[in-house]
Amino acid sequence: MNGSKLGRLLVAESSQFSPKARELLDQHFDVLWQDLDRKELLNHVADINVLWVRLRNRIDAEVMDRARHLSIIATNTTGLNHIDLEAAAARNIRILSLRGETDFLKDIRATAELTLGLTLALLRQIPAAHSHVITGGWDRDRFRGVEIYRRTVGIIGYGRLGRIVAKYFEALGATVLLSSRDLPEGSVVDGYNVVSLDRLLASSDIVSLHVNYEPANHRMIGREQFHRMRSDAFFINTARGELVDEDALLAALKTGTIRGAAIDVLDNEHGSLGARSQLLEFARTNNRLIMTPHIGGNTADSTYRTEEFLAEKLISVLRDEG
Repeated sequence: MNGSKLGRLLVAESSQFSPKARELLDQHFDVLWQDLDRKELLNHVADINVLWVRLRNRIDAEVMDRARHLSIIATNTTGLNHIDLEAAAARNIRILSLRGETDFLKDIRATAELTLGLTLALLRQIPAAHSHVITGGWDRDRFRGVEIYRRTVGIIGYGRLGRIVAKYFEALGATVLLSSRDLPEGSVVDGYNVVSLDRLLASSDIVSLHVNYEPANHRMIGREQFHRMRSDAFFINTARGELVDEDALLAALKTGTIRGAAIDVLDNEHGSLGARSQLLEFARTNNRLIMTPHIGGNTADSTYRTEEFLAEKLISVLRDEG
């Protein structure tokens, strides 16, 4: 290793990486630029000091045990459920991420925009209407939609994304309700009424989930919560799949307990299909469910900016220690 470099860095998902961040990392590390599946990842980590990942692979104890010299895992995400944090702590491996970078993240809006996009796609049946047209149809009456205007939108979680999404819906003429464990019920925050989760679920036409995942929140939206929702309500999840009981979601859709759902995330995205296969089967035959493959933060704008920010953060941390 070049003595002037900060260590050996493996970028495990380098496709469409920010050119500016790439140049910066090349200046300060001996970088191995790769695009690896899990098997390939396990074969590449033995001699690295820093591992940079997105969301393709789960970074668990097996990966860390193969990476004998690993000291830092870098991920340009706020959610960390793709990393085994307990295993990392046990091995004194630090996690560098975007979590807590409040000022910087105010301008990262990709997931908030997707939330609005999924809501519109679901309420206006846009994917189904598009498929209808490209297969030769032109029957507008099959796709009578629902407007956001004058509807009530319940925002669960009022952190960075919850705040942005609330303003987006307000701009479209919706009444916004909030539910957050960090806000007292009965208060008014930014002009929005804060209510209990039960009241929000019972009162909202659209429910949008924006809670960071942690074990205490595991499957916080389940059978009981779906039954509290209105039968004509829509559910949107661009947060984390582990927040939702997917069996309960599927049952709510099949029985008409809720009208529809749009989800960008799944529980255990790196594991077996499980309930996912049933959700996929339902989505194939019913336009009441829209699914996308965790594309919330996946825009060139946001990805480039977060990669550049994290590259500078990683270099700064290692320089300060050196």
